[in-house]
Amino acid sequence: MKAKKFISAVCALAMTAASAATFVSAAGENVIIKGDHVSVAKGGDEFELSFNLAQFSGEGFSGCEFAIEYDPAKITVDKVTEGASLKTGATEAELEKSPTIGDEVTMVNKGSYNCFDYNIVEGDGKNTIAVLWCTGLDSSSYWASKEGALVTISGTVYEGAKEGEEIPVNIVAIDRDGNTDMVFGYVDGNTDKVYTSAVSQQGLITIKDEPVVTDVLWGDVNDNGTVSASDLVAMMKFMLDSEAANLTAQGITNGNMDQTDGKTDLTDPLVLGSKDFLALKKYILGDYKVDIFPITK
Repeated sequence: MKAKKFISAVCALAMTAASAATFVSAAGENVIIKGDHVSVAKGGDEFELSFNLAQFSGEGFSGCEFAIEYDPAKITVDKVTEGASLKTGATEAELEKSPTIGDEVTMVNKGSYNCFDYNIVEGDGKNTIAVLWCTGLDSSSYWASKEGALVTISGTVYEGAKEGEEIPVNIVAIDRDGNTDMVFGYVDGNTDKVYTSAVSQQGLITIKDEPVVTDVLWGDVNDNGTVSASDLVAMMKFMLDSEAANLTAQGITNGNMDQTDGKTDLTDPLVLGSKDFLALKKYILGDYKVDIFPITK
């Protein structure tokens, strides 16, 4: 197992590589990161937001480093945890191979030994969470490759937050020695291969008091108390442009008749889709009875 160190810098954590290594791009392979968009009802409420490995083409990566920026006047971050994508079993395997590594390596964020580490740096109007995950194991079976959460932060929105306010939480490169890139890669001999990385969506917390959903009237998409062809029109409008359709939370719930796609989040523009449209059409035509809804399998 290669030696591994955790280094604390002024504004960052750094992933160490072999001293003779040169960095090359792994052509045609890339990492796409997508931040969650979450909502809370009011100021003072708790939130949980993840940055996710949304797309990855490659063998895997044995290390990554990036940072998360936020306004400390808007949110307080109480907890930073590794996501499912980074829970590869590498920590347990390293401890099994080298039981003393926990005594030899100091975690920047304290706690017991882990391939995941982070450091929160306070700044002038901006806080930065520098995140590092790396394993010295050569076997790619312990490298990260599965899509899912990379890191999850949780905390509290400031008390004065108002309805409709949006609070950005951004994933960026660690600001260190002119570095401008997030790093995802692996060691191959004396060469460190790094993937091209990009962000498809930054994180966002919105103050939004969601309407209370009452008893479901399956098929009543326009929320007028009856089910008719006009609900098919309302659903189609939602499928074409969810915001312009201006459906109520109750209407979206009523229209989510086929849940075999697993989508139940009322803020998801894909919560109503072609399966729901077909189910509503069959219900209106009498092919389906109301007692089969919601369709879950």
